[in-house]
Amino acid sequence: MSLKSWSSLSAGAILLLAAAPAFAASSWPTVSLLASGAADTCAAASAAAQESGRASDADLANCSRAVKLAIHDGARAEALNNRSVLFYARANYDAALTDNTAALRLNDRMAEGIVNRGSIFLMQHRAQAAAVNFSRALEFNPAHPEKVYFNRALAREDVGDMAGAYADFAQASRLDPQWEQPKREMGRFTIQRQRPVS
Repeated sequence: MSLKSWSSLSAGAILLLAAAPAFAASSWPTVSLLASGAADTCAAASAAAQESGRASDADLANCSRAVKLAIHDGARAEALNNRSVLFYARANYDAALTDNTAALRLNDRMAEGIVNRGSIFLMQHRAQAAAVNFSRALEFNPAHPEKVYFNRALAREDVGDMAGAYADFAQASRLDPQWEQPKREMGRFTIQRQRPVS
């Protein structure tokens, strides 16, 4: 099983810019509608990249357009986070981290962005930083906490925290009992009971 299959990146939520467009005689779309369409397409590309592990040049160009057209910081943060996922899918972890950092500067409470940062660090073999980010993401109720616990277990195991890793695999399994991977990982551990010290 490759490390890539263990890592989880969650696409940022699609922002629907619900500003009511003012319809004029012109048939040109408003900036709000253009921004919304670009953001939606970028988010869809991000979700597809997570499934397929691939991202095209066109996907990256569209997310770059979404970043430029974003009309507020929240939308820009989401677009940057989604473009970060595309870079991650291309194994360009430095570019992914750059976009992720920019997104979190705009919204440092974006759970999926924090999860993504942890996943990038995990792929860069920066396990301690990954574990810290996964722990922080759990404070903000991420969409798939079971995946965050699973990834934090990998990071904890990499830094030698076997008890913490086992506990996180167990929590991932409790949160999604149908997911077999955490159970398989738990099967690698041997639990030894210590005798009480007198």
